Amino acid sequence: MHAQSPARGPWTHRVLIGFFSLLFALLVYWMLGFVVRDLGTWPGPSYRDVEARLQDPRLRAEMDGLQTDIEAAKRTINEQKQRQAVLRSSTENSERTMTQLLELQKLTLQKGLQPSPEETAALAESEKLFLNNQRQYQALNEQVASTTEQLQSLENRLREAQSRLQTQQQPISTEFQRLQTRHQLKVAALKLSFLLPLLIVAVALFLKRRSGLYSPLIYGFGLAVLAKVVLVMHEHFPRRYFKYVLIVAALILVARILVYLLRLAAFPRPDWLLRQYREAYEHFLCPICGYPIRRGPLKYLSWTRRSLRKLAIPTAAAPVVEEPYICPVCATPLFEECPSCHAIRHSLLPVCTRCGAERPPAPESNKESHGFILTR
Repeated sequence: MHAQSPARGPWTHRVLIGFFSLLFALLVYWMLGFVVRDLGTWPGPSYRDVEARLQDPRLRAEMDGLQTDIEAAKRTINEQKQRQAVLRSSTENSERTMTQLLELQKLTLQKGLQPSPEETAALAESEKLFLNNQRQYQALNEQVASTTEQLQSLENRLREAQSRLQTQQQPISTEFQRLQTRHQLKVAALKLSFLLPLLIVAVALFLKRRSGLYSPLIYGFGLAVLAKVVLVMHEHFPRRYFKYVLIVAALILVARILVYLLRLAAFPRPDWLLRQYREAYEHFLCPICGYPIRRGPLKYLSWTRRSLRKLAIPTAAAPVVEEPYICPVCATPLFEECPSCHAIRHSLLPVCTRCGAERPPAPESNKESHGFILTR
């Protein structure tokens, strides 16, 4: 018997198959993402290591020493200013005390009395403390000024050292970028060494089992792996290289599909060829060259695929006698006598409509010579 196409099942079943195929692809993509992310944790180059290797250690030590001295000078200035604040407060208190004692002594003199020895001693002590605080405050001012000059000198030396260090940063950055790029390529190679074998397996399964029972699993697995490979290449490869890889891969894919379609047109599959024959017979056109099949009531008419439905078929006055028919353009037998029941049957279809006998398959040379036709 003629091989029938497998049953497709109800639409709900087909929807579930499509849904779970998509879910399978997403889960595979998710799992591959976990593995690729773990492979990407391989530690890369350290900027500090590159800096320590290429930078002048004496210059770095000088900068560290200058920064330490600057911090010490700032702390010294802060301490001196705090002492000045204490002395300023003590001096103000002494000044107020002296003012009060002088006012008290003036009132005593106005009354014609002499100040007591205690008042005279207190005034002398306040005056002595006031003058001593003034001397200390002035000394602290000189120290603050001296330390500030040292701080400015240290900051100038630090800026000069930073300027010299800046000239060394460019080669350090260049070297770090080179190491980072090499690390990215190594990580990409590590990820691709995991993904490419899976891609090869997916391609092999696609070429061998793409029409099998488990083709949805193969398609889902292959698309997930391919998407992850493209994503890894886009992430790690430089753009100027990735665009060439992408265009070359696209050219290979398009060329492969075009070759497949051309070979399919020249050497069609049996089920596709049978579909072509069936559709051509339904439109009363030669399956090989597309010329109208003029037999029976259609013997003197002309039509195309589009005009067939509008064609008015005349009613035959007498019963039409079935006879073998050969296309007058390409000489292909289109109707022949059935060997089993001797009725007229379709020459290019597998089963006789009268007795159901199946004709033997056509030789491969005949199949290849037929190919696909271009119909309007």
